[in-house]
Formats: sequence, C-alpha cells, structure tokens
Amino acid sequence: MTRRRWWVIGGGVAVVVVAVAGVLIWQAASRPATAEEAATAYLRALESGDAAAAEATGIAVTETALDAFANAAEFIEDAEVSALDENGGSATADVAFRLGGEERSAQLTLSNDSGRWTVDASALGTMTATAAIGAFVGIGDATFPVGEAVGLLPAAYTVSAAPASLLDGKGTAILLPGETADVALEVALRPEATDAAQEKLDSHLDTCTAPAATAPEGCGIRIPWGTEFRAVSEMRYRIEQAPSVVVTATGFSADGGVLVATVTGIGQDGADRTTTYRTESWSIRGDISFTADGVELTPW
Repeated sequence: MTRRRWWVIGGGVAVVVVAVAGVLIWQAASRPATAEEAATAYLRALESGDAAAAEATGIAVTETALDAFANAAEFIEDAEVSALDENGGSATADVAFRLGGEERSAQLTLSNDSGRWTVDASALGTMTATAAIGAFVGIGDATFPVGEAVGLLPAAYTVSAAPASLLDGKGTAILLPGETADVALEVALRPEATDAAQEKLDSHLDTCTAPAATAPEGCGIRIPWGTEFRAVSEMRYRIEQAPSVVVTATGFSADGGVLVATVTGIGQDGADRTTTYRTESWSIRGDISFTADGVELTPW
C-alpha cells in the first residue's frame, strides 16, 4: 500500500474521530449541566410558548397537552429560580414568575438520570373541567373529557365547550406547576346544534323507513294493521314530511311528521291484502349527547 493511500485512510479516520467528538461535545453542551440550569431551561421554554422546546427539556407530557400549550392564551413571564436545594440525585427548585397579571411562585422537583437533570411530574399543572352540557371541552384543537383530571403545561388557557361549532361556553384556567385548577363552564346550545340533530334524525329515519316485515323500534312508527291483517309480509314507507327537531341539554323531540305506510300481507279473511295507512302526527323522542366533534341521538 502506498504512503499516499495510508495518508488518505488516516486522514479519513481523523475526520470521523473529529466529527464524533464534535457530536459528543455538542450533546454535552446542549444539555443543562446542573439542576438549576435544567430548571431555568424549562422556565425559558414555558416563557417562549414553544411546545417543542418544552418537550425537549425531557419532561413527560402528552401530545394533546403540547397541542393545548401551543394555543394557550398567556404564557409565564419574568421567570427565575429563586432557590435550589440539591440532594444527591434529586433537587428542589423554588421558582417565581408572572402569570395572569399576578406574581406567582411554585416548586419544581428534578431528578438526575445518567447525568441529565429533568423536571418530574411537578412540571405540569392539573386541570379538571365541568360543563352543564356536553362531555368534552377544548383548548384550540385539543379536546379533553369533562370531569377527568388532565396534565397541562403551566400557562393560562381559554377553555371552550366542545364541539365549539354546536355549543357555546368558555372559561379560563390558570395552570401552575404541581397545582390543580378547576374550571366550570356555563354552556348553551348554538342554533347549529338543532341543524346537526335534524341531519342525524333524517339519516335515522331513512333507516327506519327501509322496507321490512315489521315496524322498526325507536322510530315512532305504529301501524294498526292487526285488525285487518292475519300476517304481514312487507311494509313500505314514504316520508312526505320529516318530523322537525327541538333539542334540549339532554334530549330531543321531533313532531309534525307526515308518513305513509303501505302494508302487504294476508287479510283476516285469508286473502292477499294491501292497505295504505297515513299519519300527519308522526313524532319521535329520545336522548341527545355531544361528542368531541359532533352530536349523537338515541331515539326511544
């Protein structure tokens, strides 16, 4: 092997070694070396409102909470570590900041894992929302179940009834590290809720009026064929006017429908028979519930 080739190979190895060393140095430099630096880095990420920066500090947080943080109404300001107590592989940091127009304080606990300090569960606050109507609330595009405690990054949040297209109601939740916040929403139905319920009912009634040998359940259809038929082979329907929906917080009623039913079978005299029935008072009742992104009807 020529001297030149040895030199080229040796130079390549040197480049690789330098590159690896550079990566290690960068990784070491990019991670806070002390507990105080780690706590400060976390506070700076919260101040920035950058969900990715907060996650990069190593805290345990859900994607939904990160989505909510990206849509927070207000972020902490003027944050600082006022005191630090370190004991082996754990540390407690007293922190101060402004949020919601007030001076606030909290404690962060940190642990050291393989030389890296990270803030533990005290990094998050816990929110529990209640709402008079609906089973979900939303922060931006992130949705959370009503009545369940959820961990969120410290910030001030505008919490809305969900789905916001059907329900109207808002509240404010201020989340502090390691603390709980309850938010109660007064919720009202939007006019769009009635429109959405009518669409759901119309779809249900299309299923109800498919040809069948028996009257369907949960459709408000009652046909008095028993006095004229010994047996029925088919019932066919024509909707002349669908019942009109009225919704409340927990239920719905639909009245004013016009339905025509044609029944085919064997008459009481044993002969083939076809009879048409018509009602101008077709009505249906049921329960209503709101999902994170729509409405569901449960007809009786």
